[in-house]
Amino acid sequence: MKRLMAEAGDAGRTVQRLLHERLPASNAEAKGLIAAGCVRLNGRPVEKPDVRVRGGDTLEIVHDPERRYASAAKVLRGGEGWRVVHEDDDVVVVDKDAGLLTVPTSAPSNDSLEEMLLAAYRKRGHKKPALHVVHRIDRFTSGLVVFARHHTAAQELKRQFLERTPQRVYTAVAEGHLDPERGRLAHHLAEHPKSLKVYVALPGSAGRAASLRYRVVERMPHADLLEVTLETGRRNQIRVQLAAAGHPIVGDLAYGRPSPWIGRAALHARRLAFDAPRGRKRLAFEAPLPADMRRLVAKLGAGAEPSLREEHEHPGVGEQVVRPAQRRDLRVAEEPQKRHARKVPRQRR
Repeated sequence: MKRLMAEAGDAGRTVQRLLHERLPASNAEAKGLIAAGCVRLNGRPVEKPDVRVRGGDTLEIVHDPERRYASAAKVLRGGEGWRVVHEDDDVVVVDKDAGLLTVPTSAPSNDSLEEMLLAAYRKRGHKKPALHVVHRIDRFTSGLVVFARHHTAAQELKRQFLERTPQRVYTAVAEGHLDPERGRLAHHLAEHPKSLKVYVALPGSAGRAASLRYRVVERMPHADLLEVTLETGRRNQIRVQLAAAGHPIVGDLAYGRPSPWIGRAALHARRLAFDAPRGRKRLAFEAPLPADMRRLVAKLGAGAEPSLREEHEHPGVGEQVVRPAQRRDLRVAEEPQKRHARKVPRQRR
């Protein structure tokens, strides 16, 4: 361990410059030491090379003399199934692919987005990285999600989502044609305690109010390309409300029908805007439409049917959405028991 004391003349200099001049170390080595978590300023880890010192500050450098710290770790960009759109000291905004869980669940699964982000931060040299879940999107929905990087930022963002000030805009492809072309859907949604499936409940029941606004962006022969803006943030809200209106999202196996053109519900979290936890600056982000939805729109625009019908069709959408699952729906078919051939008794003579 090495200890450096900042003198009066060092006031205003960056930690990187002080390491460069006083160790001595090259600028690349100084950045590498900071990125690896080897440098402390007055007992606290230094995370950025441009942190400035004051006269009397103490720098402690703890490092392995056999290891090379020639360059700083690469800036986090993304991984398989996710890409970083924005990152600062308070938040990280990620564009995720369909099929990736936002947060871990109790059921066995592959790594979630939260776990992958934490692993990426540790790889960059962060000793104890932290992420706080502020909101989430469905596993098979693609698009933007934000995590807070510390407790104070998480509390501020949760307050914003509770007060419904963030803007959350989705792109969806729905069966049929919505009338009018602009409108608002309002329902009460509840969750079945056993199947956990979301359904439309009667007003005044145990359901929670859910509302959204939609706009038809493009009319296709058998489907609509929609822009959907959330007013509330309930689980499966867009999928359930559009299905309840008679226009399920194309490819939605839970609340609609399978599609030959896409293997998941055609829903994408396109735009996310919120106030920065510090400074009240408005942050806004956009995620481009993924390739599978672009192909779907091209097929439907050319006149293709959006879903499998008749003999391939799933049970009625209205029945699935309006009522919770019944006990008979949850039964598991039992394998028939094998019966031995009946023995014929011997006859006495």
